[in-house]
Amino acid sequence: MSNHSLRPNTTLPTRLRRSTGRRLRAVAFWAAVLLPLTYLPVLHGIVIDASAELFLLLLASNVVAAYVGHDYSPRTDHESTARNAHNL
Repeated sequence: MSNHSLRPNTTLPTRLRRSTGRRLRAVAFWAAVLLPLTYLPVLHGIVIDASAELFLLLLASNVVAAYVGHDYSPRTDHESTARNAHNL
């Protein structure tokens, strides 16, 4: 029995990993964009009794989200564009 028969089955986990990575980058990008909107309400105590720890947690979350999502860009490969144009 050859290991070559197992190769086609390994593409599914690879595709899932890539797809999950793209989705994670997209969520992180948008979190990094939207998290700063929470700073002012938290600093002014509008939402809850704000504390320095909560603000620092939001700030740290924003830094991590910006780092993870900095490579995000919509998928623009020619195959999906051609496929979508063909389906119209």
